[in-house]
Amino acid sequence: MQRYFVTGDIDNISFTEGDIFHIQKVMRFKSGDLIEIVLSSKVYLTKIENVNPLKVEIIEELEEKRELENDITLLYCLPKGDKLDLVIQKATELGVKNIVGVISSRTIVKIDEKDKKRKIERFNKIIKEAAEQSKRVNLPEFIDIIDFKDICKYLSIHNFIAYEGEALNDGTLFDDLNKIKKNESISILVGAEGGFSLSEVKLANEIGFKSVSLGKLILRSETAAIYFLSVLSFMLSR
Repeated sequence: MQRYFVTGDIDNISFTEGDIFHIQKVMRFKSGDLIEIVLSSKVYLTKIENVNPLKVEIIEELEEKRELENDITLLYCLPKGDKLDLVIQKATELGVKNIVGVISSRTIVKIDEKDKKRKIERFNKIIKEAAEQSKRVNLPEFIDIIDFKDICKYLSIHNFIAYEGEALNDGTLFDDLNKIKKNESISILVGAEGGFSLSEVKLANEIGFKSVSLGKLILRSETAAIYFLSVLSFMLSR
């Protein structure tokens, strides 16, 4: 069933213009059709009373427990091309709470302040669509694009940096993730193409990010982010 994140309150439900267009023109819903809405992290089954102007009636609240119990923040160094779009989409599907873009020494993409605002708006649109498709209850957020030196602003209880130079024989990623308890927050830092410089790894370690290996193979930037989140989601869902 189609799901939409809405704002307002029970007596005044507000859909975005994009959602209204989707309901009226794309899905071509009619009066009497059922849709799900998420309002203030609560899911409701609703019936469309009128399509234009759009009005829905709440039938019942639905009990759902899909969300992970840990808050996950992905700090992802901006890659080339449209790889970031893919990572944002998959990170949302895999349960992140927040995404932060990071400009590292090996980031090629250049973003000015005006362009940054526009991009963040587009990234949050990708998140909303992915969250609706994957039946999320909480809507993640792409918070900001920051310089590497500012990663300290997004420290959690557990902090990891994916570093290909980390020795495999100093324990495994699974050992580290097994130590995480329910409701403890987690931040993971993943590099762009070319990974991190030694000075960046040193700074991250000093701040509190533990270096972890993602295995013997060298992964592409977007693969590393998705793999790390996949493993984390699996471990936290057990």
